[in-house]
Amino acid sequence: VIGVPGWAQVIFYGATCAIPMQGSGYLFDFCQDRDQQPYALYVFSWVFRNWGNGCPMVLRWVQIYGFFYVLCFHFLRPLVAFITKRIPERCRTNTWAAGAFSTSQMIGLSMALFHYPNLVLESGTGLQWAWLEMSVAFLQPALIALGMAALPFNLAWWGNTTLGCYVFHFYFKDQVGMWVWSLCDWVAWDPTGLLAFFLIIGLCAIFTTFLGPAGHYFLLTPALLYPRIAKAMAGRPKVAVQAGARPRSSPLAIAAGALRGCIEIVVGGSGNGKKQSKV
Repeated sequence: VIGVPGWAQVIFYGATCAIPMQGSGYLFDFCQDRDQQPYALYVFSWVFRNWGNGCPMVLRWVQIYGFFYVLCFHFLRPLVAFITKRIPERCRTNTWAAGAFSTSQMIGLSMALFHYPNLVLESGTGLQWAWLEMSVAFLQPALIALGMAALPFNLAWWGNTTLGCYVFHFYFKDQVGMWVWSLCDWVAWDPTGLLAFFLIIGLCAIFTTFLGPAGHYFLLTPALLYPRIAKAMAGRPKVAVQAGARPRSSPLAIAAGALRGCIEIVVGGSGNGKKQSKV
């Protein structure tokens, strides 16, 4: 396994965003061939998402998202630490936090009114608007974080499971959208509309409290299982090997070694003191 420096990973992954692609920015669309077996079309459509026009394995806008994940993995925390040390004490007040949160909301409202949808981040097209969409995509959540930092509540449970919410919401967001429409119809008798608003907020709270953590721990399953497998293997009695005989590895030991290698590639090594992932 070769340890690739963070800056090199950023450059390499960024270059994949510029690869020439088909149509609106996609590659390897298995569902374009309608002569495939129905079960194969179903599986590929479910795994790679099918909106009725194909199920491409590679999408430019997903590559752009991935590029920013790699960039932030290596450089976001050093950048935050650098900026934090230079923020004056007079700006670390609840008033500034409220201003940051409100500004974030106004940015989102303005984008929805005058620019939506974000073509670069949702379809990989409209690259002339990349400067606006990218800057807003960074500035708006950063201001939310500054505002929420003033809350005297521990929201770590919800903060630590946002990845699970994000990764798996694609698989049932359409059905949940239908539920929300039905929910609004059920409470249409409320002239204020506030009941529908609070019910939708409650639905989101249920999702982030229970389904999000389930998805989060599903993603962490390899990292959680490996220590248990390694401990079980370490506790097994060793079998003496006769002279000249070749030791044989059990399937469980082979699987544990493969799992360890995958985890080291994904998580990255931390024993050398450097913040690098391994590719």
